[in-house]
Amino acid sequence: MILSMTGFASKTTVLPVKKGEEAVLTVEIKSLNTRFFEVSCKLPSSLSSLEIPIINRLKEKLLRGRVFISVKLSGEGGVFESVVPVAKVVSDYLSAAETIKGRFHVKGDLTLADVVLLPSVFTFEREEVGKGTEQALLKVIAEITDQLIKSRKAEGARLQKDLEKRFSGCQKHIEKIKKLFDVFMKKKKAEIKEIIVRSKGGDQEAEKQLGESYEFLNKIDIHEEIVRFTSHLDSVNKLFVSKQAEKGKRFEFILQELGREVNTIAAKCSNFDISSVAVELKVELEKVREQVQNIV
Repeated sequence: MILSMTGFASKTTVLPVKKGEEAVLTVEIKSLNTRFFEVSCKLPSSLSSLEIPIINRLKEKLLRGRVFISVKLSGEGGVFESVVPVAKVVSDYLSAAETIKGRFHVKGDLTLADVVLLPSVFTFEREEVGKGTEQALLKVIAEITDQLIKSRKAEGARLQKDLEKRFSGCQKHIEKIKKLFDVFMKKKKAEIKEIIVRSKGGDQEAEKQLGESYEFLNKIDIHEEIVRFTSHLDSVNKLFVSKQAEKGKRFEFILQELGREVNTIAAKCSNFDISSVAVELKVELEKVREQVQNIV
């Protein structure tokens, strides 16, 4: 079975963050096709220290693709931050207020309501993420990654069904080319036999034609290309049932070889019928190439 690089999964659960406190955790993950493995993590600042462990676990399971993961926390204990007063700033404000009162003879006192409205009197102090919370979060990441893999497998099954159909079409095209080529070669060989008869009868022009005909037959002979094309199709069928994890790049390599063989067939044999089927084969391979780019 092949695995698609395209997939999506999401999960919302309750995450214990402190004793008696919980947060609502929402994780979304999606993956798209790309040549290598890339990850974009969107985490709360309080969880930024977990970015590398998350990426490592994703790479271990997903192998290939452009992965986007978003983690959101909400709830009383979910932000892992506390609001604390900046004592020195408050002290400076109060000291400045006393200076203003004494120097400019301004009456009145600052109240708590006045102080809390002053800029920079509060700051956010990040709390350390507990080991238990970290393990619980990574467990959720593992679960949602498994969901994504199931999504990839489902997409991969649909992809494989389409590819098997297209490669089957390629097999029919190459068999048609072989039949056309056999008929074409039979006709040419019959013509050469006639030339040989004339040559043996002393026809000098026939002797010249005989050499040209043999050279022409060698030039248009595509038997080797047909055999190699068929062999590459056999490799495709084996790859479909292989238990190998990463198959996308191998499919791409085989497609390059298939494309090379059909291009050679089209270039070597000038027969119109064969060239027409070769064009249809190229079109089918191009459709396959678009699909193969989405295989892990």
